[in-house]
Amino acid sequence: MADEWDMPRRGDTCAQCGHTFEIGEVFRTHLCGSPEGYARRDYCATCSPTNEPDAIALWKTRRPEPATKRVQPFDREAIYAFFQRLEDANEPEQVQFRFVLALLLWRKKMLKFQQSLETDGCETWEFAVPRLGTSHRVARPALDEDELERLSSQLEQLLAGEPGELDIVTATASGERDDG
Repeated sequence: MADEWDMPRRGDTCAQCGHTFEIGEVFRTHLCGSPEGYARRDYCATCSPTNEPDAIALWKTRRPEPATKRVQPFDREAIYAFFQRLEDANEPEQVQFRFVLALLLWRKKMLKFQQSLETDGCETWEFAVPRLGTSHRVARPALDEDELERLSSQLEQLLAGEPGELDIVTATASGERDDG
C-alpha cells in the first residue's frame, strides 16, 4: 500500500452526481484502501456510494473558504526611486544595499543588465532602464553570508514597510546621519 501519509485531496464535486460543492456546504467523505493506495470519494447529502469497497473511514466535512494568497505589494517606482537616491552612496552598507536593490529591480525587469566593467580594481555592473533610456552603474561589493542575511532582512523590511534597521540606511541615504 502507498505511504500512510499520502492521502488524496478533497474533491470539489460529488463522486456520484457531479454536483459542485458550494463554499461552506457539508458533504460526506469515504476513504477506501486498495493495493495502489487510498481512494477518497466525496458525496453530497443526497447521494450514496454504489459499487464501492467498504470504507476505512467516513466523515462529514464542509468545503472551506479558499485560502487567500498573501501577496506582498511591490511598488516598482518607489523601489527604483530609493535605488536612485543611493546613486552617490559611499558608505559600504549603502553600496551593498544599492547592489541588492539593483538585483531586485533586475529580477522584476525594471533594470536590464548590460555589462560588467572593471574600474580601479573594482567590478561595476551597468544596467539600462529601457523605458527611460537611461543607465546606471552599480558597484558589485564582495558580500559574505552575514552581510547577505542582513541585506535580505533590510530588503524584507523595505518591501513590508516595517521600521527597524532600515531607518539607518534611509537616514544615511538622505544625508541625515546621526553619529551619536
